[in-house]
Amino acid sequence: MSDIRHLMEFRKGFGNTGFSDIPSLNMAYKHLYAGDHEEAERRFREIIKSDPQDFDAMAGLAVCVAEDGGKFLTAEKLARESVRLGKDCATGYIALGYVNLRGGRLEDGYRYLMKAKHLAPKDPRVHQGFAIYDRECPPVVCDLSRLHPVNRVLGGARSYLRSPTNRAMALAVLTGSLVLVGSMLT
Repeated sequence: MSDIRHLMEFRKGFGNTGFSDIPSLNMAYKHLYAGDHEEAERRFREIIKSDPQDFDAMAGLAVCVAEDGGKFLTAEKLARESVRLGKDCATGYIALGYVNLRGGRLEDGYRYLMKAKHLAPKDPRVHQGFAIYDRECPPVVCDLSRLHPVNRVLGGARSYLRSPTNRAMALAVLTGSLVLVGSMLT
């Protein structure tokens, strides 16, 4: 099963719902989730042919092109067009992040996922994208296994400190601890 299935689906209520209210777009994503990239690409192209401004279909096509053929430059152009068409929508940034993650440009992928997070902070697709990033990112201590307890703890700290709020909180706790230790020593 593709990582994109988890990246692009919504979870509403008690179960998974389609990506969109448009049945043809849902069917295209269904084919993409199932791994039938050729059929998904064909359907996305049909949607774009009938509506060249459909940024959701453009984002899906970008992901499909990256998944199937590994044509990352083409996929990135499509995802950028999706971002341009849907300026205030996270879908294009999620696709752009995913394309960059699949293409091995982890930091660029992370940056685009952060933009998507600012547009849609509660969107589960963004959090799934960060999970893909964490899995692809090299371990903190490269000589140890990713599952080694040291790497698990340091990797968790790295993930926690990615958020500016969490960094500020950690800095406040560290500062408070140093002040407390300093006052105890004097």
